[in-house]
Amino acid sequence: HGGQRIGGGAAEGGGGGGAAAQPKVNCLRAREKIHAVERDYKHYFAVRACGEEGADHYVYQHFNTLCVVGLAPSHVALSGGRKIVEVDFDVGKGINKLENKVSGKKKNGAMFLTEEGRLCDVVCDDGTRHKIRCCIRGHLLELNERLRDEPELLNNRPGTEGYVAVMRPKRDEEESVCSNLLSEEVYIKRVAS
Repeated sequence: HGGQRIGGGAAEGGGGGGAAAQPKVNCLRAREKIHAVERDYKHYFAVRACGEEGADHYVYQHFNTLCVVGLAPSHVALSGGRKIVEVDFDVGKGINKLENKVSGKKKNGAMFLTEEGRLCDVVCDDGTRHKIRCCIRGHLLELNERLRDEPELLNNRPGTEGYVAVMRPKRDEEESVCSNLLSEEVYIKRVAS
């Protein structure tokens, strides 16, 4: 199935049968992403990031040490029936983090951020606004630009396509960058209590 494309219908699939098979391909792709996240990443969590009530984030660290940051299921923006309707990347000292340009193998130009660094703000349908933090020290390699046009990914697929950022820890902190975060087991126990 590696050669199959997502999207398209009868015109691309060579007849009416291609469109009917499409949902199965999309379903398989979604499951593959979930399995990759479970298989290839260690899951860590920051509860009450920067002391802010309900500001719960995840940090998934890949075996290559890159980290994916996003909203934990217990984040206040995802609770109480709220829906995220806007993602604002133009936060903090007049710097739009989407304008952060990274290039080359060494990722030149990557902005360095601390744990308190603000990646973006999310706005919910009830008008509340929530700061999304880095939760780790490292270089900002990528922000999920899709969230600007598709903020519902944070509601519907927060652990995969609804990630917020990709960060690279400093070389000397690759192994310890998540040491102040909760393991998945501890996080589950904490939110259950």
